[in-house]
Amino acid sequence: MIAIEPSLGRGNIKVGPILTFSLPSRFSCPGATQWCLDHCYAARFERIRPDCRRAYSRNVMLTWNPRRFVRAMLKRIPRDLLVLRIHVSGDFYSRSYILAWLRIARKRPRTQFWAYTRSWTVPSLLAALEQFRIRPNVHLFASVDPGMPDPPPGWRVAYLDIDPRAHGVPCLHQSGIAKSCFECRYCFCAGKGNVVFKVH
Repeated sequence: MIAIEPSLGRGNIKVGPILTFSLPSRFSCPGATQWCLDHCYAARFERIRPDCRRAYSRNVMLTWNPRRFVRAMLKRIPRDLLVLRIHVSGDFYSRSYILAWLRIARKRPRTQFWAYTRSWTVPSLLAALEQFRIRPNVHLFASVDPGMPDPPPGWRVAYLDIDPRAHGVPCLHQSGIAKSCFECRYCFCAGKGNVVFKVH
C-alpha cells in the first residue's frame, strides 16, 4: 500500500505565513447552499490550479482512515506551529473526520486551529462540531449567507455584508487595514466576536 502524506499549503498574500489544510470543494461540503455553490471561490481556484485539486484529492483520501490521518497530521504539524487554517477549500464532511481534528487539536495545544464551516446545518454533524468548537485552541465560525437560518447560540458567525443580519467586525484585510489574516489575528484569537466579509 502506498502511503499518502497530507499536503499542507502555505497561506497566500491574504492569509499570510500560515499553514493550511484543504479538501476538494463541493465534494466535501455537505452544508453548502445554492448561493455557496454559485459563488465558490475555491472551485474557481481549483479549475485554474489542477495541481491544487490533485493535492486536495489526496488529502481527502487520507481522511477516509481517521487514525492514519491523525498520525500523519501530527507528524506534519510542528509542536510550535502558531496557526493552522483548516479548509481554504472544503468543509467538515463527516462525524469521524471532525473527531479526527479534535484529536489533532488536543495533541497540539499550542497551535490555534481556525476554520469556517457550513456543516453546522447538517444535524448529524452538529454535536461533533460542538465538541470541536469548545476546545480553547479551536476558532470555528458558523459561515452563513442570507438564505440560511441563524446558527446555534454561542457560535462565532462569519457573515456576508449583503446579509441584513450581519453584525461584527468587518474583515480588516478586505478593509485595507491589515496586510494579512496573520497580521490581524482577529479570527483566531479567543474571546473575539463575529466577522463580516465582503462578497468576493
